[in-house]
Amino acid sequence: MAATEFPLNSPLAKQVWSPDLAIEAENKQYFRKFMGTGSEAIVKVKQDLSKSNAGEKITVGMQMKLAGDGIEGDNDIEGTDAEEGLAFYPDAVFIDQRRKGTKSKGKMSEQRVPYNLRKLGRDALAIWFAEDYDQQCFIYLSGARGIDASYHFPLAWAGRANNSLTAPSKIIYGDNAGVPATGQADLDTDDIMTINVIERCVAAAETTDPMIRAAMVEGEKKFVLLMHTFQAYNLRKATSTNDWVDIRKNTDGQKSILYKNALGEYAGVILHKHRNVVRFSDYGAGADVAAGRALFLGAHAGMAAWGKNGAYGRYSWNEETDDRGNRLVITAGSIYGFKKATFNGIDIGVVAVDTACADPNP
Repeated sequence: MAATEFPLNSPLAKQVWSPDLAIEAENKQYFRKFMGTGSEAIVKVKQDLSKSNAGEKITVGMQMKLAGDGIEGDNDIEGTDAEEGLAFYPDAVFIDQRRKGTKSKGKMSEQRVPYNLRKLGRDALAIWFAEDYDQQCFIYLSGARGIDASYHFPLAWAGRANNSLTAPSKIIYGDNAGVPATGQADLDTDDIMTINVIERCVAAAETTDPMIRAAMVEGEKKFVLLMHTFQAYNLRKATSTNDWVDIRKNTDGQKSILYKNALGEYAGVILHKHRNVVRFSDYGAGADVAAGRALFLGAHAGMAAWGKNGAYGRYSWNEETDDRGNRLVITAGSIYGFKKATFNGIDIGVVAVDTACADPNP
């Protein structure tokens, strides 16, 4: 009985499309603009894992500031509270493999249509991986799964790769005419996203201990507010036309990728919107108010890591056939992890911003 052979450089050889898949997936990922290896990046990409430094976990330490009083003059310092040890708190991001595949019905089905199933499979997998990664970023930074049925993950999803979801350590709620809601049960349909909410976010970031550091954009300190589409609608509706024109002008001529597709800028905060921002349906006294969790982001809000050589967006690609060569089966995968940066139970780069978030087209 003859055996199927795939010779050297066969078009069905493993990883033929791997570089292209990585490029396509990266281009489609929304959160890519917020990622970098520098200390001021909003999502810090850790590159400690490589072929020569194998493992599944990267541990990061954060040194806390010294506190307390000092000693005056020639008074003895030995044995007093003015002698203080250095305090460090750890955080860690784990990595694991995540895969997705496609399968054809068979050669006759392929014969009926003028499609290249390998290329279509690559393109479909690139979109899936991009959406999958973005959804994880939103969920982890929010510390909650939410109700969006379009996510790839079940409603009870609590994280992957040993990276558990952690509830926000700081939440700012929407307000009505400058009067903010005091909590989830107090939020009603009029407690929306406003300019005042943005001002409160900046005030919180600058006075929280440890202080949330701004990201450096072309030599200037900037924060990012990432809202749901419905929250952005409320913000624009609550802002005068002239004010909104000024907000939009602030993005003109900006070269940084953080301004790509931005709505505008206000008080040093670059405004973005996305449909995948986490939403809820159980806010308010009657647990029936639709709400969204916008993300006020500073430096080191999240951490990301990849396996293999530690570089961003490494994908495997495997092609084989089932049913004695009749069905083309494509499987792609990536070894990676993502989590919110949390030290000593405190989020160091993100503030949750919960406001009413109803569909304007019910």
